[in-house]
Amino acid sequence: MSEEEGQMIFYVGVRASWRIKRGSGYHNVHFGTEKEPWSFSTRMKSIEDMNSNPEMMARLMHYKGLTGKKVFDFHISKEFFRKDISKSFAHKESDYGKQ
Repeated sequence: MSEEEGQMIFYVGVRASWRIKRGSGYHNVHFGTEKEPWSFSTRMKSIEDMNSNPEMMARLMHYKGLTGKKVFDFHISKEFFRKDISKSFAHKESDYGKQ
């Protein structure tokens, strides 16, 4: 793949995990299973890239309605599948590290 080609767009199925504060402790919550994963499209190449992108985490949290102050440690904990969909026309591969 040349540096001027568009970034790949992937369709992924994942499990998201977070903690909710309950009293003086925490309750662990997971969303998505191997049979019914949480699926969406993304340009991120790995779980680490997804978890390190604050904009993506904020959008996923908002989608699940997790905007309260009691939610902690929201992250993608497991990836079940990844399929190539297309290439982005607006985002070049050479710009991937800057995002």
